Amino acid sequence: MMFREFLADPLIVKITSALEPIDIDCDTHIPKRDGQRPAAVLMPLVMRSDEWHVLLTRRPMHLPKHPGQIAFPGGRTEAGELPREAALRETHEEVGIAAHNVHLLGRLPSFNAVSEYRVTPFVGLLNPLAEIIPDPGEVDEAFEIPFSFFMNRANHVERRVDYEGKMHILFDMPWPNKDDPTHHVWGMTAMMMYRLYQRGFDKTKNKHN
Repeated sequence: MMFREFLADPLIVKITSALEPIDIDCDTHIPKRDGQRPAAVLMPLVMRSDEWHVLLTRRPMHLPKHPGQIAFPGGRTEAGELPREAALRETHEEVGIAAHNVHLLGRLPSFNAVSEYRVTPFVGLLNPLAEIIPDPGEVDEAFEIPFSFFMNRANHVERRVDYEGKMHILFDMPWPNKDDPTHHVWGMTAMMMYRLYQRGFDKTKNKHN
């Protein structure tokens, strides 16, 4: 009943219309490069004080890969596991939120990460009463930032990166601002937020990218 009420929210309707279906009927999520592995993440949205927020995590400094980075819950897809199952399992393992407290809305297109993974991002709603219990082995901190911040073009800080001989334009999203970033959202996490912005909130575009 709770999720039904949230699904009628105009913002959630707008987000859902910008997403691909939850179930995947093609092979776009399957790795194509040698040595590449499948992975899935969840972009969790939760209602707090009459405003939608995004739940994010900070990776511990002791991890060998991407220490200290801001990330969504997620990780490698296990053998025989669907991408959506992986996203829900990883969310449970990393921040303690069980699958029954998540309602998936849809997904963004799969993409090749700079690392060895092909990642499928899902977007879902969280039960605001669900207790968030970060696993200290995987999560140093769990925190929430208003969703509206990420969908505001004024908060996207352009950064140019030369990768494999090509110049790429990326967008960082430092919270609360670039001069005093309590949480510096960048890299793959900011890219996924920007892709959602492009598909549903960029007023200069009329169709999905």
